[in-house]
Amino acid sequence: MTLTIIRAWFLAGIVPQIKSPVDRFKINVYGAMGRNGQLIIRVEEIFDADSFKRFLKTILKQAKTKKKILLVLDNAKHHHAKKLKEYIDSIKDRLELFYLPAYSPEINAIEMLWKKTRRAVTHNRYFSTLKEMANELFYFWNRFRKPNIELARLSAFI
Repeated sequence: MTLTIIRAWFLAGIVPQIKSPVDRFKINVYGAMGRNGQLIIRVEEIFDADSFKRFLKTILKQAKTKKKILLVLDNAKHHHAKKLKEYIDSIKDRLELFYLPAYSPEINAIEMLWKKTRRAVTHNRYFSTLKEMANELFYFWNRFRKPNIELARLSAFI
């Protein structure tokens, strides 16, 4: 998640000033939404095969289901890394990966949450530190940690 400046309405003749940090900071977040409305997130320094493997382990540990999990993914390179094949094969009875067509974020349910997050937390907001932004993001996401109807509706699973 990054700071984002978007268009907005202002009174005629008034030029808004929006503070923007000199550094461009961002937080790398993996996210998965369950049909029950549960959100599982994991923050990582970088997106690579090792961090993705840790995220898959997090899903298997935190998911509030006994059923097999179908994880819908975009086509990021690290999702297809050869070094993950053995691990993915070892968990295929508990978790299956489904890859969306390239360049199709509009059909990826987690993108709806990222959009809602940006609107609620980062659009037209100034954070003086990365920690301040992270605190606001986690405060927002915390309400989705347990299965809930709002996230289930957002992801069109109901």
